[in-house]
Amino acid sequence: MRFHFENLGLLNQVDIDLADLTLICGENNTGKTYATYAIYGFLRSWRQLLRFTLEAEIDELLKEQDKYQFDLQQMFAGKVDDYLTRLGKNYVEILPRVFATEASVFEKTICVPCCTQTDDFLTRPYQQRVQAGPGGKVLATITKEAGSAILDVLVADAEVLQRPYGKLTDFIADAISDIVFSPHLPSVHIASAERTGAAIFRKELDMARTRMLKAINEIDSKELRRNPFKILQKMDADYAWPVEDNVDFVRQLEDIDKRSSELANAHPELLEAFDGIIGGSYKVVKQQLVFQAKGSGKQRFTMNEASSCIRALLDVGFYLRCKARSGDLFMIDEPELNLHPKNQRAFARLVACMVNAGIKVFITTHSDYLIKEINTLIMLNQCTEHTITVQQQYGYEDAELIDPQRVKLYMTGVVRSAISSGRRGKFKTLILAKIYPDRGIEVGTFDDTIETMNTIQSEILYGGEL
Repeated sequence: MRFHFENLGLLNQVDIDLADLTLICGENNTGKTYATYAIYGFLRSWRQLLRFTLEAEIDELLKEQDKYQFDLQQMFAGKVDDYLTRLGKNYVEILPRVFATEASVFEKTICVPCCTQTDDFLTRPYQQRVQAGPGGKVLATITKEAGSAILDVLVADAEVLQRPYGKLTDFIADAISDIVFSPHLPSVHIASAERTGAAIFRKELDMARTRMLKAINEIDSKELRRNPFKILQKMDADYAWPVEDNVDFVRQLEDIDKRSSELANAHPELLEAFDGIIGGSYKVVKQQLVFQAKGSGKQRFTMNEASSCIRALLDVGFYLRCKARSGDLFMIDEPELNLHPKNQRAFARLVACMVNAGIKVFITTHSDYLIKEINTLIMLNQCTEHTITVQQQYGYEDAELIDPQRVKLYMTGVVRSAISSGRRGKFKTLILAKIYPDRGIEVGTFDDTIETMNTIQSEILYGGEL
């Protein structure tokens, strides 16, 4: 996927391609969070937006006969980006909700998502039954054969056409989403920068309950009796989607503890590597989440008692163990939070393993250690006689090496560009960094700061008179 944004918070204009590993670096308050949240919000909401976009044309076809056929080739061949552009326009309308802020913030925002690769959706088979009731009565069947462009919809009971919610239109839109659009738009999970606090207060942070109580307190009791639905109108969100979703995920960890993700089943070594970073493992004992340090016997610690590192990586560990699937996009804001430099390096190696296992990863970071370790993995990927010797000497696994073609790093910055009057103006944007197979990534935002520090220290050590 590629995203083009204009007037997105602190960023005037941005073009960003999602690679297998996408990194954003930059100083504080330069727009990293705006880009991250905007991309997350689109990937979280595109299915609902597509339902809304397709509803009219699907309904029109459903009025004609008892057996319906949709020619997906005719509807979508060469038109996927046109639909994505329409989704982008509709998405801008909900950006205030994504960020939990005033609508005026995004009055001039433009969002244009598009595909960077073609996909042959004809090869993809599909079958879905629409069922209802305790006995699972079949109301309709939606199928597409592999190699065919025709989506067949057989209606067995007219009830499914009359439903006010969850009607046949929605199921057909979902089928189209799965067949045509989902290869370009991955399922997304985010670990926000607020995750450490969420780990401590997760039981208290019931977002829906908090908003309801706030709304009840703000509404006059007589007004509430006259119009009970007034409370729903008052339940405005106080938190951005990434924060809310992060809290909702950590609140249900005890319930999903027994699940085993597709990634965990295929690559158990990833869980071993993660447990190595935190020095133990998370467990649910008698419906209580605890951390058990390696070699500590039966001694266990609650999240209140555990170290900040353990809390900061809590949802990352459960995502890997219980939810992760190949093709997902995993977004993490500042993975270096509360991590010693040694563990920042170890996390970079874990990220490379995730990428090589089929998970796309999106990172914002201030960590020079993390970037330098990724550079090491890029340089070792040359697999020359010398780099293989170094790899063996320092214990790097083949699964930790990463192809630079799969990595993109963006730095926040200011560029000069032509404006409508013909003059040149300054634009805050994301600048694509150069990546060299033999040297890694050029990251000026870190290199300049480190060079300044080295200059100062050299002046202190060697600049005085002997």
